[in-house]
Amino acid sequence: MPRAVLPEAKLFRDIIDTIGNIADEVSLVLTSEGLTIKALDVDQTSLIDVQLPKDMFLEYELQEALNIGVSINNLKKVLKHLKKGENLAIEPEGDYVKFVIGAGGVVSRMFKFRNLDVPIPELPDLNLNFTATAKILAQSVKKVVEDIEAIGGSTQITVTADAIIFKSVGAGKLEVKFPQGSLALISLEVQEQAESVYDTSKLANILGVAKVSDIVTLQLASKMPLKAEFSIGPGKIMYLLAPFETG
Repeated sequence: MPRAVLPEAKLFRDIIDTIGNIADEVSLVLTSEGLTIKALDVDQTSLIDVQLPKDMFLEYELQEALNIGVSINNLKKVLKHLKKGENLAIEPEGDYVKFVIGAGGVVSRMFKFRNLDVPIPELPDLNLNFTATAKILAQSVKKVVEDIEAIGGSTQITVTADAIIFKSVGAGKLEVKFPQGSLALISLEVQEQAESVYDTSKLANILGVAKVSDIVTLQLASKMPLKAEFSIGPGKIMYLLAPFETG
């Protein structure tokens, strides 16, 4: 019987909450390497790709690759009212899938849903040549984006040889600069100065992952998509966001 058990259900809840900002349904893809989740938003301007290798699981029993389609709302029902240390077991059963919450071998809650036919988003080869890479504290970026969202407007990200700068574009005016040597900026690699404008609400959507990942790696080039990557132990979450169309 296929079975995958994550040791900390709260981690999965935070990931699902973030994906829920992008899609209503997802396909959980279980392979010999681990669990993969991809979601594309309705206007196809942002994509999230979650990779959780089997080393992250307490148990991982699989005879063949499986796709499990489920609604985000149903997953949120499963992951409500979690207690510290509770595990999440995913158990496919024919046309259904069972989600079990428990700890120490004791089951506290069990849910069973029909396995939905949810297509897996395919990302074309975009041949993205990023010219700047910044590793920065995720909470610092989250705070800046929340401030820009509060005053309104899009978010312009500029990377120079010695700093990364976040600036509001629109009604309000806000600019925050993280220079080389600042505590929040871990590293900066710049082949060529980069500057692009992005939808602030879509940036805010992904930064919920800051709950489970301390550092985000941002890659961009002028008027090109933004790639944000978060590490979660041996796993990772990648987010790709198209530049904002200013018209």
